[in-house]
Amino acid sequence: MILSIMGSLQADIQEKQKAIEQHHSDLLALYMDLAKSVSLIEENVSLGYARSEYEQYRNTLQKWEDARQSFEQIRIYIQQMEDRSRKIKEIASDIKALEQPKRKVHAQIGAIAYEAYGSESLPEYIEEVCQPLFEEHQRKTRKLEERLDTYKGKLGKQILHLRLSAARRQMVGLLSKAGQALVAIGCEADLPLDRHPEVMKQLVRLRKEEAALKQEMELHQSAIARLRSEEVPSPKSRLEERSQAMKKEEKTYQKAAYSYGKALYESLPDSVHAGQIGQKAISLMDQITLHRSRIRKLEGDIKTLQNLIKVQELEAQIELENQKIDHLQAQIETFNRQIAQVHASIQLKQNKISELLPKKEPESNG
Repeated sequence: MILSIMGSLQADIQEKQKAIEQHHSDLLALYMDLAKSVSLIEENVSLGYARSEYEQYRNTLQKWEDARQSFEQIRIYIQQMEDRSRKIKEIASDIKALEQPKRKVHAQIGAIAYEAYGSESLPEYIEEVCQPLFEEHQRKTRKLEERLDTYKGKLGKQILHLRLSAARRQMVGLLSKAGQALVAIGCEADLPLDRHPEVMKQLVRLRKEEAALKQEMELHQSAIARLRSEEVPSPKSRLEERSQAMKKEEKTYQKAAYSYGKALYESLPDSVHAGQIGQKAISLMDQITLHRSRIRKLEGDIKTLQNLIKVQELEAQIELENQKIDHLQAQIETFNRQIAQVHASIQLKQNKISELLPKKEPESNG
């Protein structure tokens, strides 16, 4: 029963200790907020309270801000380099994705040029470009077709069909190559594209998309070149160093802010008003007062519970000692019976001795 009561009391103590820890955490934040709030006024008007703590607070704040700015410079540098590099890769992928539709449009333009080449309706300068590409293939294809028309053997015809099919399959790549060459020198305007307006629209759209992507890539490449001109040696290790330095300065600042806020709370008179330190500071002080009073109440409750536990411990010790007395009393009674038995045995033995010894004769007088 006692152990159960003590366990319940101990659980209550632990719960109240956790509540105190939370109040202390809240107080830390409130003291720091009070320091920030009042320091903004102190920068312009000297209030005359907690001056040494204020100077320490201001110095540590400046060091923390310097360390944070130094960290941010490296962090932004790394982020910009990573963002620009990633964007360049994405643009390169987008440009690469245009290759397939470009090949398709080039093949269509090449097919139009091939048709005009066969009818000898190409402008001379375009024909000069197309002739090395088309002439050999056209000659080879016509030769295969002529042989196929005149060949009689079945097996030979099958072989010629296969060779002709292979030559026609090669034509797709040849047309794409021809279209690419014609587009490269900008002569698609002199091709008979009036019957294929969608080809020209597609070509214009692809050109605009590619030009826009390349222009965007140049901007990112230029930005990376500028960043590299300001290159930071081992940026990631430097970032970690500055991160550690920033955290160290932040801890020092937080400690100074806590000390300054606590000193303000304890040194500001009861008559201080919002006109002097601002309404926010007054509100913060009221909250601090509330938390401190709750901490005192909880500490008092814990002391009471600890005393109750001590009482339970003492009562348990008393109960044990009473049990010990009862045990000793029982032993005493046992020993007394044993002593009485020993005394009786002694008496018997003495009586026996008396019986065994000769009796003395009475002395005569004569």
